[in-house]
Amino acid sequence: MRTICYVILNYKTYEEAAACAESILSTQTWKNMHIVIVDNGSGNGSEEWLAEHFIDEKRVRVIASGENLGFARGNNLGIRYAREHYDPDLIVAANSDILFEQPDFGERLFEIYDRKPYAILGADVVDATRTQHFNPVAEKRSYTLNYMRKQIAVSWAKCKMFQMIKLLHLKKAIAGHYGVVSDETGRDVKDGSKNLTTREEDGKSVSADSRVDERMKDVLLHGCCLVFSKDFFKQMDGFYDGTFLYAEEEILYYLAGKYGMTLLYAPEIGCMHKEAVSTNFVMQNFCDAKIFYFGNITKSYRAFLALMKKYE
Repeated sequence: MRTICYVILNYKTYEEAAACAESILSTQTWKNMHIVIVDNGSGNGSEEWLAEHFIDEKRVRVIASGENLGFARGNNLGIRYAREHYDPDLIVAANSDILFEQPDFGERLFEIYDRKPYAILGADVVDATRTQHFNPVAEKRSYTLNYMRKQIAVSWAKCKMFQMIKLLHLKKAIAGHYGVVSDETGRDVKDGSKNLTTREEDGKSVSADSRVDERMKDVLLHGCCLVFSKDFFKQMDGFYDGTFLYAEEEILYYLAGKYGMTLLYAPEIGCMHKEAVSTNFVMQNFCDAKIFYFGNITKSYRAFLALMKKYE
């Protein structure tokens, strides 16, 4: 029987990581599976808590990086462990804030592969309200050196903008525009009445409040949950490890095109994404979160540009 291995990346949110693993254990009918939870240098007792929590569950293995390696290298640590110890046919790399609720998720992954072999597959990922759909991120995107230079300039400028907003205490004046309000404890939270989730169609952003019902090939997939087949590992060992956080799925999309690997969006499988739990856990201030995001994605885009120059 073919094997599936789930790799769950945890940073400080050990209860979320446990819930993700438990959703797999409690719902999945595909029996030949393993779960690798990577504690990515949390430093808050996550490794010990998770190891104790799953001490009697032989299908779960908790490993630790010792330091925060970032998204790509943290996932790659788990992927490497899974390949060396279990030789799986499929690896599902999932954020800690993913919940798997579809019992035949595993069966369908293999059914789809047998009919349409893929290197990387993305599911219909919904948010907690089940009204927003994250995949596909874009039907087609053309990455050029000039496009990436523009992305670097824009993200850098936005980082500086939010630093200035924070410095001048202007958060309240602009928070509503970004769908953020303060709860009773003073924390910044999303305003549920506003839909800011989008996908890209024909180069334009459109609301992502409806499901895409048809399979789509060679599209940009969201990085919160990706399925890798052995076809992928014929070309790459995992995520490109030149970034710390953000843009990993964009780089995967770019490299898949260069290597001729098939990316597939399959709406018949799905999971739920609570979205940015780790970031929100660490930073409860709206401006800090934006500065963190745009600062890190600027660094990632610079690494992406350097990578592109090797191919262009």
